[in-house]
Amino acid sequence: MKISPEHHSGDLLSTIGETLRAERNERGLTLKQVAEGAHVSVSYLAEIERGEKDPSSRVLESIAVGLDVEVSELLVRIASALEPTPVVPVTNSLAA
Repeated sequence: MKISPEHHSGDLLSTIGETLRAERNERGLTLKQVAEGAHVSVSYLAEIERGEKDPSSRVLESIAVGLDVEVSELLVRIASALEPTPVVPVTNSLAA
């Protein structure tokens, strides 16, 4: 079994990073502002946003503080981004 370091669309690390970046951008915050509020380095936060680092639950809690969002809300957004898109059967459509 080969373990690939590549990131695929929908993987957990990428989804966490994309969600954090989206939250930060929606609030009009810079990496520096969130990093200072979360007590993490700017480079570490940037690596998390790029899906290169796997943040612990404590770090996610700290980042939530830096974003001024409840960690539960952040986790719900991450979870919903991971949900697969429902497949619509074609049997009852005009295309069938």
